[in-house]
Amino acid sequence: MDSNGISRIMRRVRALDAFPKTMEDARIKTASGGILSLLSLTVIVILFISEFIAFLSPERHVELRVDVSRGESLKVYIDIDFPRINCELLGIDALDATGNIQLEITNGLTKTRLDKFGKVVPTRKVFPAERKKPIRSLSNEPSACGSCYGATDGCCNTCSDVQDAYRTRGWVLTSLESIEQCVKEGKHMNITSTYRPGEGCKIDGFIQVSKVQGNFHISPGHTFESHGRQMHDMSAFRESQLDLSHTIHSLSFGDAYPGQLNPLDGVEKVAGNGPEGLGMYEYFVKVVPTSFKGRFNSHVIKSNQYSVTEFFRASDPVKGGNLLPGVFIIYDMSPILLVFTERQKSFFHFIVQFFAIIGG
Repeated sequence: MDSNGISRIMRRVRALDAFPKTMEDARIKTASGGILSLLSLTVIVILFISEFIAFLSPERHVELRVDVSRGESLKVYIDIDFPRINCELLGIDALDATGNIQLEITNGLTKTRLDKFGKVVPTRKVFPAERKKPIRSLSNEPSACGSCYGATDGCCNTCSDVQDAYRTRGWVLTSLESIEQCVKEGKHMNITSTYRPGEGCKIDGFIQVSKVQGNFHISPGHTFESHGRQMHDMSAFRESQLDLSHTIHSLSFGDAYPGQLNPLDGVEKVAGNGPEGLGMYEYFVKVVPTSFKGRFNSHVIKSNQYSVTEFFRASDPVKGGNLLPGVFIIYDMSPILLVFTERQKSFFHFIVQFFAIIGG
Protein backbone atom coordinates (compact mmCIF):
# COMPACT_ATOMS: atom_id res chain seq x y z
CA MET A 1 0.00 0.00 0.00
CA ASP A 2 1.41 3.30 -1.01
CA SER A 3 1.51 6.45 1.05
CA ASN A 4 -1.59 7.86 -0.60
CA GLY A 5 -3.66 4.91 0.49
CA ILE A 6 -2.43 5.20 4.06
CA SER A 7 -3.29 8.90 4.10
CA ARG A 8 -6.81 8.17 2.90
CA ILE A 9 -7.29 5.59 5.64
CA MET A 10 -6.06 7.98 8.34
CA ARG A 11 -8.40 10.69 7.13
CA ARG A 12 -11.34 8.29 7.39
CA VAL A 13 -10.31 7.23 10.92
CA ARG A 14 -10.11 10.84 11.99
CA ALA A 15 -13.53 11.46 10.55
CA LEU A 16 -15.07 8.80 12.82
CA ASP A 17 -16.58 10.59 15.94
CA ALA A 18 -19.40 9.43 18.23
CA PHE A 19 -20.06 13.01 19.29
CA PRO A 20 -21.11 15.50 16.67
CA LYS A 21 -18.94 18.59 16.38
CA THR A 22 -20.20 22.10 16.11
CA MET A 23 -19.66 23.61 12.75
CA GLU A 24 -16.76 26.00 12.61
CA ASP A 25 -19.08 28.74 11.34
CA ALA A 26 -21.24 28.44 14.52
CA ARG A 27 -18.30 28.77 16.92
CA ILE A 28 -18.61 32.44 17.77
CA LYS A 29 -17.10 33.55 21.11
CA THR A 30 -19.08 36.37 22.76
CA ALA A 31 -18.95 38.12 26.15
CA SER A 32 -22.56 37.22 26.90
CA GLY A 33 -21.85 33.57 26.23
CA GLY A 34 -18.91 33.63 28.61
CA ILE A 35 -20.99 35.25 31.34
CA LEU A 36 -23.70 32.65 30.84
CA SER A 37 -21.13 29.86 31.17
CA LEU A 38 -19.77 31.35 34.40
CA LEU A 39 -23.28 31.69 35.81
CA SER A 40 -24.02 28.07 34.96
CA LEU A 41 -20.81 26.94 36.64
CA THR A 42 -21.63 29.03 39.72
CA VAL A 43 -25.11 27.49 39.98
CA ILE A 44 -23.61 24.00 39.73
CA VAL A 45 -21.09 24.74 42.49
CA ILE A 46 -23.79 26.21 44.74
CA LEU A 47 -26.03 23.18 44.19
CA PHE A 48 -23.14 20.85 44.95
CA ILE A 49 -22.27 22.68 48.19
CA SER A 50 -25.89 22.74 49.35
CA GLU A 51 -26.27 19.05 48.61
CA PHE A 52 -23.03 18.30 50.46
CA ILE A 53 -24.20 20.29 53.50
CA ALA A 54 -27.54 18.45 53.38
CA PHE A 55 -25.64 15.15 53.32
CA LEU A 56 -23.65 16.13 56.43
CA SER A 57 -26.79 17.29 58.28
CA PRO A 58 -28.58 14.41 60.02
CA GLU A 59 -32.18 13.54 59.43
CA ARG A 60 -34.34 13.80 62.55
CA HIS A 61 -37.07 11.21 62.80
CA VAL A 62 -39.99 11.78 65.16
CA GLU A 63 -42.01 9.04 66.82
CA LEU A 64 -44.89 9.20 69.30
CA ARG A 65 -45.24 6.65 72.09
CA VAL A 66 -47.15 6.26 75.33
CA ASP A 67 -45.06 7.48 78.27
CA VAL A 68 -44.70 4.69 80.82
CA SER A 69 -42.27 6.51 83.11
CA ARG A 70 -44.84 8.51 85.08
CA GLY A 71 -44.17 8.79 88.80
CA GLU A 72 -40.42 9.07 88.44
CA SER A 73 -38.45 12.04 89.72
CA LEU A 74 -37.75 15.06 87.56
CA LYS A 75 -35.30 17.95 87.86
CA VAL A 76 -36.60 21.42 87.04
CA TYR A 77 -33.77 23.85 86.27
CA ILE A 78 -34.48 27.52 86.95
CA ASP A 79 -32.62 30.82 86.63
CA ILE A 80 -34.80 33.76 87.67
CA ASP A 81 -33.91 37.32 88.66
CA PHE A 82 -36.00 39.48 91.00
CA PRO A 83 -34.36 42.92 90.62
CA ARG A 84 -36.44 44.73 93.27
CA ILE A 85 -36.85 42.38 96.20
CA ASN A 86 -34.28 41.10 98.71
CA CYS A 87 -33.23 37.47 98.88
CA GLU A 88 -34.22 37.16 102.54
CA LEU A 89 -37.83 37.91 101.67
CA LEU A 90 -38.27 35.14 99.10
CA GLY A 91 -39.03 31.47 99.65
CA ILE A 92 -39.48 28.54 97.23
CA ASP A 93 -42.14 25.89 97.87
CA ALA A 94 -43.31 22.92 95.80
CA LEU A 95 -46.25 20.52 96.02
CA ASP A 96 -47.75 17.90 93.72
CA ALA A 97 -50.85 15.79 93.20
CA THR A 98 -49.49 12.95 95.36
CA GLY A 99 -49.50 15.20 98.43
CA ASN A 100 -45.73 15.64 98.53
CA ILE A 101 -44.92 19.11 99.92
CA GLN A 102 -41.52 20.80 99.99
CA LEU A 103 -41.42 24.02 102.00
CA GLU A 104 -38.71 26.66 101.75
CA ILE A 105 -36.50 24.55 99.48
CA THR A 106 -32.75 25.02 99.82
CA ASN A 107 -31.29 21.82 98.34
CA GLY A 108 -30.07 22.43 94.80
CA LEU A 109 -30.96 26.13 94.85
CA THR A 110 -28.91 29.22 95.60
CA LYS A 111 -29.82 32.85 96.11
CA THR A 112 -27.43 35.57 95.04
CA ARG A 113 -27.77 39.22 95.93
CA LEU A 114 -27.95 41.70 93.03
CA ASP A 115 -27.32 45.42 93.08
CA LYS A 116 -29.55 48.01 91.39
CA PHE A 117 -27.72 47.45 88.09
CA GLY A 118 -28.34 43.69 88.16
CA LYS A 119 -24.73 42.89 89.02
CA VAL A 120 -23.83 40.29 91.64
CA VAL A 121 -23.09 41.77 95.06
CA PRO A 122 -19.65 40.47 96.12
CA THR A 123 -20.72 38.33 99.04
CA ARG A 124 -21.46 34.70 99.71
CA LYS A 125 -24.76 33.26 98.56
CA VAL A 126 -27.69 33.47 100.93
CA PHE A 127 -29.64 30.37 101.97
CA PRO A 128 -32.92 30.65 103.88
CA ALA A 129 -31.59 28.27 106.51
CA GLU A 130 -28.65 30.63 107.09
CA ARG A 131 -30.49 33.92 107.41
CA LYS A 132 -29.57 34.36 111.06
CA LYS A 133 -27.09 32.44 113.14
CA PRO A 134 -28.37 31.73 116.63
CA ILE A 135 -26.67 33.71 119.34
CA ARG A 136 -27.83 31.93 122.43
CA SER A 137 -30.91 30.09 123.61
CA LEU A 138 -32.83 29.89 126.86
CA SER A 139 -32.36 26.13 126.68
CA ASN A 140 -28.70 26.68 127.52
CA GLU A 141 -29.63 28.41 130.77
CA PRO A 142 -30.09 26.19 133.85
CA SER A 143 -33.68 25.57 135.02
CA ALA A 144 -35.05 27.70 132.17
CA CYS A 145 -38.73 27.48 131.23
CA GLY A 146 -39.55 30.04 128.60
CA SER A 147 -43.05 31.27 127.96
CA CYS A 148 -45.09 29.97 125.03
CA TYR A 149 -47.15 33.19 125.05
CA GLY A 150 -50.47 31.47 125.60
CA ALA A 151 -50.11 28.83 122.89
CA THR A 152 -49.48 26.05 125.43
CA ASP A 153 -48.84 25.56 129.15
CA GLY A 154 -45.48 23.88 128.51
CA CYS A 155 -42.03 25.40 128.19
CA CYS A 156 -40.77 27.09 125.05
CA ASN A 157 -37.05 27.65 125.46
CA THR A 158 -36.22 28.38 121.83
CA CYS A 159 -37.74 30.43 119.04
CA SER A 160 -38.55 27.20 117.20
CA ASP A 161 -40.45 25.93 120.28
CA VAL A 162 -42.64 29.03 120.21
CA GLN A 163 -43.26 28.72 116.47
CA ASP A 164 -44.14 25.02 116.81
CA ALA A 165 -46.53 25.79 119.66
CA TYR A 166 -48.29 28.42 117.56
CA ARG A 167 -48.56 26.07 114.61
CA THR A 168 -49.98 23.29 116.77
CA ARG A 169 -52.55 25.68 118.15
CA GLY A 170 -53.36 26.96 114.66
CA TRP A 171 -52.29 30.50 115.49
CA VAL A 172 -50.32 32.82 113.25
CA LEU A 173 -47.20 34.35 114.74
CA THR A 174 -47.42 37.87 113.36
CA SER A 175 -44.09 39.19 114.61
CA LEU A 176 -40.95 37.63 116.05
CA GLU A 177 -39.80 40.91 117.54
CA SER A 178 -42.07 40.45 120.56
CA ILE A 179 -40.80 36.92 121.25
CA GLU A 180 -37.91 36.99 123.73
CA GLN A 181 -36.47 33.69 122.55
CA CYS A 182 -36.39 34.83 118.90
CA VAL A 183 -34.77 38.15 119.79
CA LYS A 184 -32.04 36.44 121.83
CA GLU A 185 -31.37 33.97 119.01
CA GLY A 186 -31.26 36.72 116.44
CA LYS A 187 -34.19 35.30 114.48
CA HIS A 188 -36.49 38.26 114.79
CA MET A 189 -37.17 40.03 111.53
CA ASN A 190 -37.49 43.76 111.36
CA ILE A 191 -38.19 44.64 107.75
CA THR A 192 -37.56 48.35 108.30
CA SER A 193 -33.99 47.72 109.46
CA THR A 194 -33.10 44.73 107.26
CA TYR A 195 -34.69 45.77 103.97
CA ARG A 196 -32.17 47.03 101.42
CA PRO A 197 -33.83 49.30 98.82
CA GLY A 198 -32.67 48.79 95.25
CA GLU A 199 -31.23 45.35 95.91
CA GLY A 200 -32.49 42.29 94.07
CA CYS A 201 -32.07 38.55 94.11
CA LYS A 202 -31.03 35.85 91.67
CA ILE A 203 -32.39 32.34 92.19
CA ASP A 204 -30.80 29.54 90.22
CA GLY A 205 -30.35 25.80 90.48
CA PHE A 206 -32.79 22.91 90.30
CA ILE A 207 -35.84 21.54 92.11
CA GLN A 208 -36.40 17.80 92.40
CA VAL A 209 -40.09 16.98 91.87
CA SER A 210 -42.17 13.91 91.09
CA LYS A 211 -43.25 13.35 87.52
CA VAL A 212 -46.88 14.12 88.25
CA GLN A 213 -49.08 17.19 88.16
CA GLY A 214 -47.96 19.87 90.60
CA ASN A 215 -46.58 23.35 91.02
CA PHE A 216 -43.76 25.28 92.60
CA HIS A 217 -43.81 28.94 93.48
CA ILE A 218 -41.51 31.72 94.59
CA SER A 219 -43.21 34.11 96.98
CA PRO A 220 -42.42 36.47 99.84
CA GLY A 221 -43.13 35.44 103.41
CA HIS A 222 -42.80 32.34 105.54
CA THR A 223 -44.45 29.00 104.73
CA PHE A 224 -45.30 26.38 107.32
CA GLU A 225 -47.60 23.40 107.75
CA SER A 226 -50.36 23.39 110.35
CA HIS A 227 -52.95 20.63 110.90
CA GLY A 228 -52.07 19.11 107.52
CA ARG A 229 -52.57 22.39 105.70
CA GLN A 230 -50.01 24.65 104.05
CA MET A 231 -50.00 28.10 105.65
CA HIS A 232 -48.26 31.24 104.44
CA ASP A 233 -47.43 34.07 106.79
CA MET A 234 -46.84 37.51 105.28
CA SER A 235 -47.81 39.54 108.30
CA ALA A 236 -44.24 40.70 108.89
CA PHE A 237 -43.97 42.35 105.48
CA ARG A 238 -45.09 45.75 104.38
CA GLU A 239 -47.07 45.56 101.14
CA SER A 240 -45.46 48.71 99.74
CA GLN A 241 -42.07 47.02 99.64
CA LEU A 242 -43.08 44.05 97.52
CA ASP A 243 -42.25 44.41 93.85
CA LEU A 244 -42.35 41.05 92.10
CA SER A 245 -40.86 42.18 88.80
CA HIS A 246 -38.87 39.26 87.45
CA THR A 247 -36.90 37.95 84.50
CA ILE A 248 -36.85 34.24 83.67
CA HIS A 249 -33.48 33.64 82.08
CA SER A 250 -34.12 29.93 81.72
CA LEU A 251 -36.61 27.33 82.87
CA SER A 252 -36.34 23.74 81.68
CA PHE A 253 -37.61 20.31 82.70
CA GLY A 254 -34.86 17.70 82.58
CA ASP A 255 -31.54 17.70 80.73
CA ALA A 256 -30.98 19.81 77.64
CA TYR A 257 -30.70 18.31 74.16
CA PRO A 258 -29.67 19.83 70.78
CA GLY A 259 -32.34 22.06 69.30
CA GLN A 260 -34.38 22.34 72.49
CA LEU A 261 -36.59 25.43 72.81
CA ASN A 262 -38.01 26.62 76.14
CA PRO A 263 -40.84 29.18 75.71
CA LEU A 264 -40.24 30.85 79.09
CA ASP A 265 -36.57 31.61 78.45
CA GLY A 266 -36.12 35.38 78.37
CA VAL A 267 -39.61 36.25 79.67
CA GLU A 268 -39.61 39.53 81.60
CA LYS A 269 -42.42 40.97 83.75
CA VAL A 270 -42.43 44.45 85.27
CA ALA A 271 -44.75 45.05 88.21
CA GLY A 272 -45.62 48.28 89.97
CA ASN A 273 -44.24 49.00 93.41
CA GLY A 274 -46.93 48.73 96.07
CA PRO A 275 -50.35 47.06 96.35
CA GLU A 276 -51.28 47.87 92.74
CA GLY A 277 -48.46 45.61 91.51
CA LEU A 278 -49.12 42.68 93.81
CA GLY A 279 -50.64 39.48 92.52
CA MET A 280 -50.09 35.98 91.22
CA TYR A 281 -47.97 35.58 88.12
CA GLU A 282 -49.19 32.20 86.93
CA TYR A 283 -47.50 30.16 84.22
CA PHE A 284 -49.54 27.10 83.21
CA VAL A 285 -47.07 24.66 81.68
CA LYS A 286 -47.90 21.53 79.70
CA VAL A 287 -44.86 19.25 79.84
CA VAL A 288 -44.28 16.72 77.06
CA PRO A 289 -41.72 13.98 77.88
CA THR A 290 -39.03 13.81 75.19
CA SER A 291 -36.12 11.52 74.46
CA PHE A 292 -33.28 12.32 72.09
CA LYS A 293 -30.70 10.02 70.50
CA GLY A 294 -27.91 11.53 68.37
CA ARG A 295 -26.49 9.90 65.25
CA PHE A 296 -22.98 9.45 66.72
CA ASN A 297 -24.00 8.81 70.32
CA SER A 298 -25.76 5.74 71.61
CA HIS A 299 -26.70 7.55 74.86
CA VAL A 300 -30.36 8.56 75.06
CA ILE A 301 -31.08 11.97 76.62
CA LYS A 302 -34.28 11.99 78.65
CA SER A 303 -35.72 15.47 78.67
CA ASN A 304 -38.97 17.38 78.20
CA GLN A 305 -40.55 20.05 76.04
CA TYR A 306 -43.35 22.30 77.16
CA SER A 307 -45.90 24.87 76.10
CA VAL A 308 -47.04 27.67 78.39
CA THR A 309 -50.00 29.95 79.03
CA GLU A 310 -49.51 33.07 81.16
CA PHE A 311 -52.02 34.70 83.48
CA PHE A 312 -51.88 37.47 86.09
CA ARG A 313 -54.34 37.92 88.94
CA ALA A 314 -54.06 41.09 90.98
CA SER A 315 -54.38 40.97 94.75
CA ASP A 316 -55.01 44.43 96.20
CA PRO A 317 -55.20 44.24 100.01
CA VAL A 318 -57.16 47.52 100.07
CA LYS A 319 -59.91 45.93 98.00
CA GLY A 320 -59.94 42.75 100.03
CA GLY A 321 -57.60 40.72 97.83
CA ASN A 322 -56.49 37.51 99.50
CA LEU A 323 -54.36 35.90 96.81
CA LEU A 324 -50.82 34.92 97.64
CA PRO A 325 -48.49 37.14 95.58
CA GLY A 326 -45.66 35.37 93.84
CA VAL A 327 -44.49 33.59 90.70
CA PHE A 328 -46.30 30.27 90.22
CA ILE A 329 -45.25 27.53 87.79
CA ILE A 330 -48.21 25.14 87.50
CA TYR A 331 -47.21 22.12 85.43
CA ASP A 332 -49.00 19.05 84.12
CA MET A 333 -47.43 16.00 82.49
CA SER A 334 -48.54 14.73 79.08
CA PRO A 335 -49.06 10.95 78.69
CA ILE A 336 -47.37 11.06 75.27
CA LEU A 337 -43.63 10.50 74.82
CA LEU A 338 -41.92 12.26 71.92
CA VAL A 339 -38.92 10.33 70.56
CA PHE A 340 -36.29 12.10 68.43
CA THR A 341 -33.75 9.95 66.56
CA GLU A 342 -31.01 11.37 64.36
CA ARG A 343 -29.88 9.33 61.35
CA GLN A 344 -27.11 9.87 58.80
CA LYS A 345 -28.20 10.20 55.18
CA SER A 346 -27.12 7.51 52.71
CA PHE A 347 -23.87 8.15 50.82
CA PHE A 348 -25.40 6.45 47.77
CA HIS A 349 -28.17 9.05 47.83
CA PHE A 350 -25.53 11.80 47.86
CA ILE A 351 -23.74 10.28 44.84
CA VAL A 352 -27.00 10.04 42.89
CA GLN A 353 -27.80 13.67 43.64
CA PHE A 354 -24.28 14.71 42.67
CA PHE A 355 -24.48 13.10 39.21
CA ALA A 356 -27.97 14.50 38.79
CA ILE A 357 -26.54 17.99 39.32
CA ILE A 358 -23.63 17.37 36.93
CA GLY A 359 -25.90 15.86 34.32
CA GLY A 360 -28.43 18.68 34.67
